[in-house]
Amino acid sequence: MAKDRFSGLSRSVDDFRRWVLCDWKSPTTRALLAEYYVRCALGVDGERAEDFEYVDIILRGGGTIEVKASAYLQPTKDGLKRAVPKFAIGKKTWAWSTRLWDWMPEPEASRRWADCYVLCLENMEDPKAYDPLDLSQWEFFVLSTPRINETFGDQQSLSVGRLKQEGFRSVSFDRLAAEISQAMQP
Repeated sequence: MAKDRFSGLSRSVDDFRRWVLCDWKSPTTRALLAEYYVRCALGVDGERAEDFEYVDIILRGGGTIEVKASAYLQPTKDGLKRAVPKFAIGKKTWAWSTRLWDWMPEPEASRRWADCYVLCLENMEDPKAYDPLDLSQWEFFVLSTPRINETFGDQQSLSVGRLKQEGFRSVSFDRLAAEISQAMQP
């Protein structure tokens, strides 16, 4: 049975959730929300997310996904300000696996560890209408890792402009699972 109250503290677990998720517009929360959206699209939102896993999603049937999030509007001390959205796609030498509770075997000089990247863009540009909980304000770019390696090489980050320049097109949430499935095909 799930525990809904703290022991020794007169607060509920929901109090903690409200505190942790008090700002849906923060980059940290946006990243978690983006991963949740991808998990929902794939029907694996009931599976527990592992902190510090070498990739964001490990599919039971095989395949790994890295989820990155960005937005046109970024929080500042003066409110939401326009920014150039970028996605981190850099290669890593080492990768920790929480499931193995060890470093991944056979580290290479540097690589992208996921089979597929889903770049989630919160595309609202009007600060008054910005709502990360509205899926119509999101678009998703799905890229296989071989295609990233071929097109972008050792590049560490990508802008939306560069993605579009190279012919990548975004999909809406309702097409996301199909697009991921296609990108995961050998």
